[in-house]
Amino acid sequence: MSRVPGSMAPREDGGRLYAGVQAAGRVMLSGGVSGVAARVCTHPFDTIKSRQQVAGSLDGGARRLARASMPTALLSVLRDEGVAGLYRGFGAVAFGVPFASAFYFGGYEWSKALLGEGTAAYICAGLLGQSAAGLVYTPVDVIKERLQVQSLVGRQGYRYASALDGLRSVVRAEGAAGLMRGYWANNATWWPWNVAYFLAYEHGRDLVARHAGVADKAQLPPATSSACACAAAAAATLLTSPADLVKTRLQTAVGERRGAAAIAADLYRAEGARAFFAGAPARVLAIAPGSAISFFLYEVAKRLAAPTCTGELPQLERMKRARSEV
Repeated sequence: MSRVPGSMAPREDGGRLYAGVQAAGRVMLSGGVSGVAARVCTHPFDTIKSRQQVAGSLDGGARRLARASMPTALLSVLRDEGVAGLYRGFGAVAFGVPFASAFYFGGYEWSKALLGEGTAAYICAGLLGQSAAGLVYTPVDVIKERLQVQSLVGRQGYRYASALDGLRSVVRAEGAAGLMRGYWANNATWWPWNVAYFLAYEHGRDLVARHAGVADKAQLPPATSSACACAAAAAATLLTSPADLVKTRLQTAVGERRGAAAIAADLYRAEGARAFFAGAPARVLAIAPGSAISFFLYEVAKRLAAPTCTGELPQLERMKRARSEV
């Protein structure tokens, strides 16, 4: 197709910019809603994951939790603290995850719109989405994980009454920098997770679309995308569990001056290689179904938010088409 005449370029560019902003708003809203909905279902497993990851570094009976089976750990929390114990830290999640998910999905879709399809584009989309979301996820993780494990660490650690109390206490004791504790450890966990995840997710959808005879994978049913998301997330989660354990110990330790590398080295010497996978089954159950739920609701919400006029494409798809035509 011929290029747009020079006299029309500013109007065309302005229209694309407006379309991009409008589409990004829909994407970020869809991502925020789907992220919170997924966490409601999977937060109990996330609580078990955090407790098992930290338990190995503690003394006394708490240490046994690290090697307990996931059902045993779950029943232990229910017996001692009730259902509320499984939702420790959810206040931080409910407040922060809508923003983090919005930035995550927004960065992901913008990358794909600008770079197109293909392995390199999927990798860049995952990295950009995580880098943006990490600015919100890190403070959320610090507060959430401390609330989740504070019943284990006892008086030697901290005692927050709520997520807001935790926020105030961290800022008062550690400064604003305390909220970003483990940001790079967070990225060291989630950058490889996102690369593995989006490669598996997008190529999985490509494969399913080819076998189903669907020309555009964007037209796959949300349930199909959800199944691809669950499988991709399970594999990526298992691979990155050791890095996540080190990150959790770094973020939940008060007064810890060691970096992530030193924590990992000491953990290996004191607890062995097996300790790096403490809480891994619970983490898979927290993330894989959560990704399936999140992407299912995300695809549904994105379609509901898209223009309803017959034949009109969602704005991000129009951006992609415009990019390929000019």
